[in-house]
Amino acid sequence: MFMEEDKHAHCRFVQALQHEHLTCDRPGCNGAMDVTDLTRHNARIKVFEATCERCGSTEKITGKEQLTPPWDVASMTMMAEVHLLHDQPTCPFDDTPITFTSMPNPRRRARYRLSCFYCGRHTEMNWPPPEAKR
Repeated sequence: MFMEEDKHAHCRFVQALQHEHLTCDRPGCNGAMDVTDLTRHNARIKVFEATCERCGSTEKITGKEQLTPPWDVASMTMMAEVHLLHDQPTCPFDDTPITFTSMPNPRRRARYRLSCFYCGRHTEMNWPPPEAKR
């Protein structure tokens, strides 16, 4: 899935996305990093800037947009079921945590936007799906 450098970059992205503690990568520093979210409101991928509190170095942490192939119905249903079990669903393509956003729906049915801020895949779905009502 990822090469070694990409694994490290992806791990740092997930840490920044989930507001976890990041440390400086410069040799001999290991200082705490202050992470700022630079993402625009309607962006598909998140962009973070991390600044070391000890040495002052900065690092840009960003996702890699890859919109194809899109999520299939089975993947979306599986992510929704994991979410309903109060567990953290992940993108089937890159294992990044998925963000569920509840959307307004005038007919009082649950409508969600599923977003992967690493690869940029987004979709909307109704819950429960139509096939579950049969």
